[in-house]
Amino acid sequence: MKKVTAICLLIIMALSLVACSKPNLPTNEGEMVEEKPVETTEVEENEGDEDIIEPTPNSNEMEVTLYFANRAYIESGDESLEKLIPERKMVQYGDISLEETIVRELMKGPESDELNTVIPSNVELIGVEVADGTAFVNFSSEGLYGSSMQEEFTISQIVNSLVELEGIERVQFLVDGQKVETLMGHIEITEPFEP
Repeated sequence: MKKVTAICLLIIMALSLVACSKPNLPTNEGEMVEEKPVETTEVEENEGDEDIIEPTPNSNEMEVTLYFANRAYIESGDESLEKLIPERKMVQYGDISLEETIVRELMKGPESDELNTVIPSNVELIGVEVADGTAFVNFSSEGLYGSSMQEEFTISQIVNSLVELEGIERVQFLVDGQKVETLMGHIEITEPFEP
């Protein structure tokens, strides 16, 4: 029913646009005379029983495991502590892929105060594509810089989170759609990473 209503509204709008754009009309002497616009009154939007319903985007929900940096490790550097700790989270996806949603959620940060994301806030994600068991994570080169620790945790957080998904075995990082030597100048990323 929603589709029928939407199609009818599109047809009415198209016919209205065609009707409103009349060309100049010739007079008896062959001169062109511009037709003056007809004033119309505004019609209330909610006339009648039918309300216009905006289409909702495709949306799926799934619980995923996201890996974040252990805040205690970051602050102390104590090697006896876990570096990455998993956090379960319900995510919604649909307009973008689940894989891209996961990376964007990692960039936002964790819900727990005991965890932290070390992905630099200046990093811009272009997208994530999956082919033959490899997730290709594509970042923009603009603003892509950080310390060796930020680079290490960015890679680790993303790789460990994405390989949790069925069908992803490895992660290849790209910059502006191309393979490059490093992400932020410290760790070689020419080959895909496995957990």
